[in-house]
Amino acid sequence: MSVLETPRILFHGEVAWDPITTNNYPKFYDETTDESVLPKVPPGIANQVAAFRANAVAAVMTGNWNPQGTHRSTFYKTRVSGVDYGGGVTKDDPFVHAAANFTGMLVDLEPYGAFSSQLFFDSIRFGVDGGYRILGKRSTRMTARYINFARNPANAMIAGVASVVWQTTFRKADGLVIDAFDSPALLLLKQMLQDDDVAGLTVQFNTYRTVYYDNPALLNGSPLTVKMAQGLNGKLNRFGGAGFQPNPARSEMVGVIGLWRKDEPVHEPGDRTLIPPGASPFGAAHARLTGTSLTLDLSNTVPEIKKDLEKQNFGTVAVVAADPASGATTAIGSLPYAVYDREAYVHGSGIMTLPLTPAQAQAAEAGDIQLLDENNGLLLAEEALRVVPQQPNAYLDEGTNGTGTFQVYNHGAPLRAVTPVALYPMAAGGNGPTGAPQNLNTDANGVLSVPLDASANGVFAFVPTADGNAPAGGINPQVNTYMYVRVLAADADTAALAPTWDNVYAKVLANWNAMAPCMDNWLMLNDPVAVKAHAPILKRLTDPKNFENYLYMPVVRDMTAGERTLLYAFLDAPDGGTATVGLAAAHTAPAAAPAAPHDKLSRAMRGG
Repeated sequence: MSVLETPRILFHGEVAWDPITTNNYPKFYDETTDESVLPKVPPGIANQVAAFRANAVAAVMTGNWNPQGTHRSTFYKTRVSGVDYGGGVTKDDPFVHAAANFTGMLVDLEPYGAFSSQLFFDSIRFGVDGGYRILGKRSTRMTARYINFARNPANAMIAGVASVVWQTTFRKADGLVIDAFDSPALLLLKQMLQDDDVAGLTVQFNTYRTVYYDNPALLNGSPLTVKMAQGLNGKLNRFGGAGFQPNPARSEMVGVIGLWRKDEPVHEPGDRTLIPPGASPFGAAHARLTGTSLTLDLSNTVPEIKKDLEKQNFGTVAVVAADPASGATTAIGSLPYAVYDREAYVHGSGIMTLPLTPAQAQAAEAGDIQLLDENNGLLLAEEALRVVPQQPNAYLDEGTNGTGTFQVYNHGAPLRAVTPVALYPMAAGGNGPTGAPQNLNTDANGVLSVPLDASANGVFAFVPTADGNAPAGGINPQVNTYMYVRVLAADADTAALAPTWDNVYAKVLANWNAMAPCMDNWLMLNDPVAVKAHAPILKRLTDPKNFENYLYMPVVRDMTAGERTLLYAFLDAPDGGTATVGLAAAHTAPAAAPAAPHDKLSRAMRGG
């Protein structure tokens, strides 16, 4: 099943993260009303936007590490690193060393928290056009799951301690292309795609050891960190504040490409799920059982103890199958440190396979898989029943209700039976539950469908369980599955406004102009003539039909129906009509930046 089936293709490298971080703070952004919080600075909206930008830059000194980002997230120094046919990783295939190319827009559905990150993109490519190649055209966005906040305690800088599993799938019917030539791995993968049970390919990767300010030595609040923030603050204010200065973070990454079979989860790992008990230092893991082997995905599991990414040594970790009734265990394998250390982790993308005897395979089939330390302490235990959302991040317009669907899995396979599920309501921050659970039953296929109430704007979440265990302390992404919902305000009052430039700028464009200085590179959103001239492309980029596209605007997907109505009325109005009264008088050219020597401009473009 999924990436734990063979053949699988491995890759590793790095990824850059360049989100605007200003909307992470309630003082700058209201995620309920979907608006930037503009300061009350008289006179007029232009001064409010300028003050907002200045305040966002000043907040760099208190943690706002990237107020002028682009949201782009890009693979770099990333390549295919090996192929596994089931007998271990080999580098003999000609596809090995092929470059991996991906750029997506990093967007949090709930920007105050860390649980709802996603990557909107159009395609991913391994290899080159005209040569060995896998080209995946987006079927659905990438989703972050199983955030591990204990992955690297030594890297204590913002989210540097954490690691994340990212996953999406590519349907055969959506234009998936494999150009195999004489690559045995690609030829086999292409052949297996002909199987009716194979829906396409899964791409999964794990990001970890995130570095900020391009300096891995930083710690939260340290003098060096303050110095780096001061340097960024100076760059942001250079040349009178003209232009913009992105400040991307970067992470290490290991990944895998494998088959996606029908009925497997789209956005997160399927297979058999092993979760950590409360005191375990391990992150969650996944496992796949065949008649002769057990494959473990430990890509998000074993912590590092140093910034150089040395893995913590737990000695030989025992793999056992526990009888659900008696608790008695059967040894089915062992993991010496050499198979999960730093070198082995990168070599196999954290995936390893244990051979099993028929008796061991039978015990694993009947029991729950566990990992134990050398003192028989429990590191991971299988949770047999998992309830996985089929759409983990949903956006709705106020007044337009939706439906959330969840599939129950038993030991990694869909449970085709009516199954009781408790659905816990959670607040936007993941704390809770906020009330009593809904006790519901799935249909005969193990699918639970629930109405999503869009009667009021805001953000909320659900945690489903099939074993009665309540998420008492809130969402634990290592343990719980969960679904987020964002209901965008109707903004009927905004839709009813006259489509004048003053209304359009104050109620629609000023929000973007304040939050996203990077837009200045393409379109001055405070310039009515420029906005009007770009009407066709603005309408295309903001069309709800293009919501999943890489270039959708606004990037953070918070445009309300009322804002769109007002904007389109302005863009559609003929010259000289209501929308353009006073347009020439309202239009003022952007202030020119003070001149600077070309060498300084060149260094600024490189971030120097």
